[in-house]
This record gives sequence, structure tokens and C-alpha cells, in this order.
Amino acid sequence: MYAKLFARDLAIVSGAVLVWMLGSGLSAGPGAVADFAGVVVGAVLGVCALPLHEWGHLLAAVLARSHVRPAGSLRSIFVFSFDSQRNSRRQFLVTSVGGWLGTAAAVWVAYGLLPSDLLASRVARGLVVLSVLLVVVTEVPLVVRALWTGRIPRVEIGSDPARERAAA
Repeated sequence: MYAKLFARDLAIVSGAVLVWMLGSGLSAGPGAVADFAGVVVGAVLGVCALPLHEWGHLLAAVLARSHVRPAGSLRSIFVFSFDSQRNSRRQFLVTSVGGWLGTAAAVWVAYGLLPSDLLASRVARGLVVLSVLLVVVTEVPLVVRALWTGRIPRVEIGSDPARERAAA
């Protein structure tokens, strides 16, 4: 399943890069076409921060020898499920930092590689900054809690517990 998930995300990122190459220049000028192109092209590229973040988590989880399983569906925004019952606090922390490094890579691309004069760049940067905010709001408290209490949250990250209970 990981191969299918990787192919899906590679197709998304490759498609976004192609859209960027074909349409980002349209966002350089004034007017409705430039505004529309800037928002659409920037949004398409900006959403690539999520796959970078998720694959960063998975790479770190594998390096930490964490117990994980692939997402059950290609429709899932997550790549894998982290088993908080079988993994240690160290594995949880390493896995968390891996996702943050993926997000840092997205920030580097957005601010280090994209030209500042295009509306598409500014929209993509805005979405990348939004992804950073989401990490700070949703993931940092979990890590702080794990560091404070010495225990990791007892939920499977990347899973849908309600759906799994209904399926059981």
C-alpha cells in the first residue's frame, strides 16, 4: 500500500510542479487573469506541504523502527497510522520531528526557491505558513504533553477511531 500512496503523492506533487511551470508566470501582472492564476496555481503548489509533512513523519517513523501501518485508503490524507500503544515516547518524538522537518522543507522551497514577485508564490507561501500554524496548534501540544508527562497520547495518529469501531 505504501507504493500506491507514494505514487499518489508523487503524482500530486508532480502535477503541482507542472501546473506551476505552466501557469505561475500568468500571475505576474495586474488584472483578473493574473489574480485567478495566482490563486489557483499558488494553491495547487501550496497543498504540497502536506505530503512533504506526512512523508517526513513516515521516514522518521521507519528510522526509529516504530510500529506503523499504511493508510487503509488512497482517499486518506494520512500516509500511515502510528500505533501509540506499541511505540515508545522516543519513537513518538522522532516521528513528530520528522514531520516538522518535512514542513521545514516546504518552507524552504516556498521562501528559498519561489520568486517573490508572483502572486502564485505569495499564495503558495501563505498555505505553507498555514501548514506551519496547523503543526504548531495540533502537533506541538502533543509533543509537549509527551515530554511533560513522559507518556505519548493514546490514540492512533493517522487513523479514524470512529470508523474503525464501526467496522469492528
